[in-house]
Amino acid sequence: MTRGICRLCHQDSDLRDSHILPEFFYLGIYESRESHKTLAITKDGVRTIQKGLREYLFCQKCETKLSRFETYAAKLIRDIPYFQRDASDRFIFSEGVNYLKFKLFQLSILWRASISSIEGFSQVSLGPHEEMLRCMLLDENPGTACEYGCLMMTMLDTEILHKVIVSPIRIRPKPFGHKAYKFATGNLTWIFFVTSHTINRQIQEFFVQENGSLRIWLAPDEKTPVINIAKSLQKFERERRSR
Repeated sequence: MTRGICRLCHQDSDLRDSHILPEFFYLGIYESRESHKTLAITKDGVRTIQKGLREYLFCQKCETKLSRFETYAAKLIRDIPYFQRDASDRFIFSEGVNYLKFKLFQLSILWRASISSIEGFSQVSLGPHEEMLRCMLLDENPGTACEYGCLMMTMLDTEILHKVIVSPIRIRPKPFGHKAYKFATGNLTWIFFVTSHTINRQIQEFFVQENGSLRIWLAPDEKTPVINIAKSLQKFERERRSR
C-alpha cells in the first residue's frame, strides 16, 4: 500500500494496488495450463506481460464498493454463452440483468481507464465527463440507459481470444459519428459512447436497459481485427516453445 488521495472519494488514505481492468478478465491467463502464461496488451503491436496492470488508486472502502459491481458482472459474463439467441441470429439477450450493478460496472471500466496513468490506457481521456462519472460511481447512480451507454459484442465460437486484451482506443463508429471508446477483453468487445448528442435508436437498443434487458451483438469472427492479434499471439507462443 501507499498513502495518497483516493481517486473515487477524494479522501486521504492508504491506497490499494488496484487493477485498471477487473481481475476476472485475466482469469484465462492465470488458469492456463501452459507454462508460459501470456497476456497481450496491444497498442502499436503485440506486447506480452505476466499479470494484469495495476496502479495505486483507491482506498479500501472504495475498492470494496467497486468490487461489488465486479462480483455481479463476473457471474453475468460467465453466463453470456447461455443467453437466448434472437431469431435473426444477430444477437443474444437476457431479460434478467440487474441494471444498477451492471451499468455501474460498465461505467467503472470506462472511468478507471481515463484516470489511469498507464500508457496502455492513454487513448481514453474523458475531460469533464471524468468527474461526472466519478460522482455517479461514488453515489451509485447508474443514470439512464443512454448516459454513457455501452454496446457489447461477442464471438461465442472462438477459443483463441481468451488470453488477449487490447488497449482501448478512441473511435467514431460509422455512420453514427459519435465519439466512443472501444475495449476488447477476450471474446467481448465494449464500445462506450461519450456524447451529449442523441444516439441512434438502433444503438440504444444494445445498451443495458433499466428493465433488465441486455442485448449483445454477435460479431462475425472473420471481420474482427482482434482475431489477427490472437493468431499472432498463438504463433508467438508456438515459436517460443519450439526453441
